[in-house]
Amino acid sequence: MVEVMSKEILKKILKDQKHQSKAVRVALEDIDPLQYQIIDVRKKSIFDSAPHIADSHNISNIEELKDFCLKHKKEKILLTCNGGLEASKYGTALIDLGFENIYFLDEYLLVIEEYLPLENPTKEAK
Repeated sequence: MVEVMSKEILKKILKDQKHQSKAVRVALEDIDPLQYQIIDVRKKSIFDSAPHIADSHNISNIEELKDFCLKHKKEKILLTCNGGLEASKYGTALIDLGFENIYFLDEYLLVIEEYLPLENPTKEAK
């Protein structure tokens, strides 16, 4: 039998495990999703089959992401994934390309869902 880790245990384990990025880390406690263009950087197949932040865009190709950021220069871009690692990497890449409006969530979806509504395609398909 597989036991699912509780949110509280996950929070304790991950409390000090922060990913490094040149992008600005956003705290969930302070987030207003209406202030951001939210981009989930996971592969499309994962995005389409797993929970993700409601109304988020899915862009995992760096060139497409760069184009999106160019079109939204005056808006805050918030990157997310399942646990923060990929979002932190994409954030650094975009900052290195000269963008200044890049932010990222360094949290697991299990924790994010306490603060932001998630869409769950696998549940909705049933």
